[in-house]
Amino acid sequence: MSMTVNGSGTTAARASLGRKMRDFIGRFLVPMSPVMLSPWQYFMLLPPVFALRFHARRFFWRLTGHGLRQLVKGEGVESGFVAEQVLPYNLGNINIINRGRTERVIALLRSIRGLKLRALNTLVVGPRNEAELMLLTSYGFDASKLTAIDLFSYSPSVRLMDMHQLKFADDQFDALYSAFVITYSDDIPQVVAETIRVAKDGALAIFAFEHLSKGAGNRFGKNNLSNGPDDLLELFGDKAGHIYWKEDFENDGRFTSSIVFRIDKRGNAK
Repeated sequence: MSMTVNGSGTTAARASLGRKMRDFIGRFLVPMSPVMLSPWQYFMLLPPVFALRFHARRFFWRLTGHGLRQLVKGEGVESGFVAEQVLPYNLGNINIINRGRTERVIALLRSIRGLKLRALNTLVVGPRNEAELMLLTSYGFDASKLTAIDLFSYSPSVRLMDMHQLKFADDQFDALYSAFVITYSDDIPQVVAETIRVAKDGALAIFAFEHLSKGAGNRFGKNNLSNGPDDLLELFGDKAGHIYWKEDFENDGRFTSSIVFRIDKRGNAK
């Protein structure tokens, strides 16, 4: 019996010493930061390297027979506005890499204490191309746990689906990421209802979008969510839980909004 106790005590002492050494190294010799990336990740995110990776993947899918696919009105898309105006506009920008707006949102997520991005089963709505998915994985998301949908796709990583009619079971996702997509909708309450349905209770909701001042119209003649995040929160109602971040930044009459909050499916937050 005494040998077992001594052995356990020795193991505990070694573990304690190991923790002290790691703490010393982390504090004084090689200070670590939860928001920093490895040197290899920084290299892969260098603009020319990232662009090369993005276009190489795009050409690879084309060479291996993955042609452009898209939904059309009556076959996956019910809204004439979305099928006839939103979809052609975004198809025209399919090869654009919008790093800045994506990385600002990711920076917000990486600053939330205790949030383990790699553990999140995440739905990514409307990435347009693979650049957003590449950025998410570069900054800590697990590629195997990302599910992406859009109205068109050239990549096996992006499924054809309309955000108004999500083909997923209830209570499926830990996080829902929608960057500069929701204001393309002509039925935002339906998008919100679908978001709540497929989210788990306590899931993280991440939205970013642009809107104009009240009374103005965008290129499609619409101005959805003209009060920014407050309008979106009103649509979520009592299903909007703890808010980590809310911003509405104005620049020459155009507003960029971002909001990160928990979805409280039981409606106990308020």
